[in-house]
Amino acid sequence: MKFKFKPKQNTTYSDVRIDLENLKKATINEIPLNHLRKICRFIGVEEIKATGSSVRFTHRTLEQHPYYRGFFQIHKIHKGGDQELVRKNDYKKYFYPAVLVILDTLENE
Repeated sequence: MKFKFKPKQNTTYSDVRIDLENLKKATINEIPLNHLRKICRFIGVEEIKATGSSVRFTHRTLEQHPYYRGFFQIHKIHKGGDQELVRKNDYKKYFYPAVLVILDTLENE
């Protein structure tokens, strides 16, 4: 699968949702972290400092959420060099639901 999320002027939240669904359905074990960072930047999610091999993200819509309490995080895998990956299971369990909450909130504003 090719990871090419390139937001343009006419890119909508539904396009992001479709890309997230495609990642969830893909027959791969690991997803490039840079691809997820591009999606996060597009919807206004900021990466905040975390320790070790975790990556932490925050968004204003998660501040009052009872489960996320302002942020969510995922575990990254180092494969040598500058290649950082995320396991698909971590994506489906932690990243995907949090980004869907953000998208739902942004679409309803």
